[in-house]
Amino acid sequence: MIAGMIQSAENQKLQGGQFDHADRLFNSVRDTWLSAAGKGNTSDVKELIPEFFYMPEFLENQFNLDLGEKQSGEKVWDVILPPWAKGSCREFISKHREALESDFVSENLHHWIDLIFGYKQRGK
Repeated sequence: MIAGMIQSAENQKLQGGQFDHADRLFNSVRDTWLSAAGKGNTSDVKELIPEFFYMPEFLENQFNLDLGEKQSGEKVWDVILPPWAKGSCREFISKHREALESDFVSENLHHWIDLIFGYKQRGK
């Protein structure tokens, strides 16, 4: 938990003592997915960090940090999870780990390796 506080303090330093604009913070799995997977939007590139597979705490604002409000007036707090997570960060992480360890991922991992490190790096 201390590491989370240190990281938060460092993030604030990068933004002149504030957190980044609330509309740019990661606070919704759905919205982030739609932005990154949008057709023709090649500028929003994202990868799942390791925390998506083992650390449910990173999805919660455990330190009650003031992360601001979006332009819509919505206050940024915990990350908004997809319905299948049933409001549980632990369920969300468990399902991600289950998917990562699935036969489908094992059988197709070489495609990701080619995309990240190999001949498909240019999106072709």
